Amino acid sequence: MKQIDPNKGLRLQRPESIVFVLSIDKNNKPSGMIAGWNMRASSNPPIIAVALSENGYTHKLIRESKEFVVAVPDKDLEEAVNFFGSTHGDKVDKFAKTKVKTTNSTSIKTPLLTDATLNYECKLINEIKIGDHFVFFGEVIAAHHNPNKKILMNLGESNFTQF
Repeated sequence: MKQIDPNKGLRLQRPESIVFVLSIDKNNKPSGMIAGWNMRASSNPPIIAVALSENGYTHKLIRESKEFVVAVPDKDLEEAVNFFGSTHGDKVDKFAKTKVKTTNSTSIKTPLLTDATLNYECKLINEIKIGDHFVFFGEVIAAHHNPNKKILMNLGESNFTQF
């Protein structure tokens, strides 16, 4: 076995779950990003955690609105995954550029992604600074499933597959 740089090792660990993380600004306009660093953090109550850069626009929106949506993409959203993961929401209206469809949430103001496999409506319950990221913990207060959709996974280098 050969020792390698720890960051290189972490990049090699694939497939990796990817999700859209969405929130809203003070005018209820949605924005979002792609996060590969996400996980379930609790079953009772159901809690999801996402790690976001401390300099990101979505980070700012979640902190201000105290809510967010985690949407698990299907292959149909692959182009949007690439766009949402490579542009900044404070500079570009990602929804207008990609024509990604949204629908109203049932319990919060942040919209759901209509074509996602899963959508989780989350209320922010805690955040922790870890290195150059903040981990946001959201209690899942509602979940939505499109049973005819699959889960898109990241294989690295903009290479995706479904499970």
